[in-house]
Amino acid sequence: MKLQWLAGAVLVATAGAAEKAPVAGAPSYAKEVSRIVQKRCEGCHRPGQIGPFSLTNYEEVSAFAPEIKKATQSRKMPPWHAVPGYGEFKNERRLSDAEIDAIGRWADAGAPRGDMKLAPAPVKYSDDWALGPPDAVITPDVSFDVEPSGDDEYRCFVAPTSYAEDRTIQAIEVRPGNRKVVHHVLIYTDLSGKARQLDAADPRPGFSCFGGLGFLPNNGLGGWAPGAVPGRLPEDIGRFLAKGADVIMQVHYHKNGRRETDRSSLGFYFNPRPAKRFLRSQPVANLGIKIPAGAEQHRETASWTLRNEILAYAATPHMHLLGKEMRMIATLPDGATRDLVWVKNYDFNWQTSYVFKEPILLPAGARIDVTAYYDNSEKNPSNPSKPLRDVRWGEGTTDEMLIGWLAYITDNPTARR
Repeated sequence: MKLQWLAGAVLVATAGAAEKAPVAGAPSYAKEVSRIVQKRCEGCHRPGQIGPFSLTNYEEVSAFAPEIKKATQSRKMPPWHAVPGYGEFKNERRLSDAEIDAIGRWADAGAPRGDMKLAPAPVKYSDDWALGPPDAVITPDVSFDVEPSGDDEYRCFVAPTSYAEDRTIQAIEVRPGNRKVVHHVLIYTDLSGKARQLDAADPRPGFSCFGGLGFLPNNGLGGWAPGAVPGRLPEDIGRFLAKGADVIMQVHYHKNGRRETDRSSLGFYFNPRPAKRFLRSQPVANLGIKIPAGAEQHRETASWTLRNEILAYAATPHMHLLGKEMRMIATLPDGATRDLVWVKNYDFNWQTSYVFKEPILLPAGARIDVTAYYDNSEKNPSNPSKPLRDVRWGEGTTDEMLIGWLAYITDNPTARR
């Protein structure tokens, strides 16, 4: 049986040729390829995850052997857009040259199965949460109906918590209820009760929060964008959740011409013991960007000078559909520079937080410079504007942004930087 993709992204089964006889010296699925796929691909390519098809067994993987060879040799898969040599990252998904070579030789040999006694044991996944069953799940009481047309919509959903003590969160997994329309999700906390008041005053589920939350949150807990893969922080680091806080889930909806329904959820994984160090984030942004119509390589910049020492943990470039590349550099007070991340071939549909291999100490007075390039020409297949138009900063998907998020570790969970 052979699996094939046809027009309209429909996966169908067709009769395939019998498995070829093993080629001497060629890698087998059982001994080599299964381990590569399990380590590098299966986290996304399994039921319930972001991959469009599953790659959890020989039949599934061998059906796509030529496509997997092509995607890995071009380094389109697994998605990893950071340029080598411009930062070192703990969560690097790049295949080694040896792994790419093994996949290619295996595909060329006809995708031999090999002795399945040599294959690794299948990974047992719990439910459809990537990190296993959460300690707490937060879901709005009712679904939200997204109209088929009109401007992008930002909706904030309020979830009270009843914990009698402060808690720290080691990991957060966001499950978009409807990936067709959920553009991104951001998570905040509120102790003022203002979010509840805004919710009560709005007749629809949640409340409208386009252009701003409408209240000053106590802190942010992170978020999700297409391609984000959840991961656990070290056990001694967490995101701070104050006792009695309301959790606010801000969902950005981009309408697709059809009436859709969404009910997104959050999964919280608490630290085994309350953390004493906390993860927070700082946006390095430029709200004054303007990308002229027709420009193929338009440059914009942003900068932030540290008033206090920080321990940088991760960098997350963020642009929209015109974004091509972004580079983040730290310039120290003595003039020395350090690359944080340089992303080329930026992909709006696969956005990554690049976690530094080791946290980076940045002293007070250090400057974070962000340089971004945009393609607002007809050559950009992702350009949503026809006819072309000048594009500025905005909350909508067809607007643009320039944000270099810098996550850092601090011993103060709420002080503003």
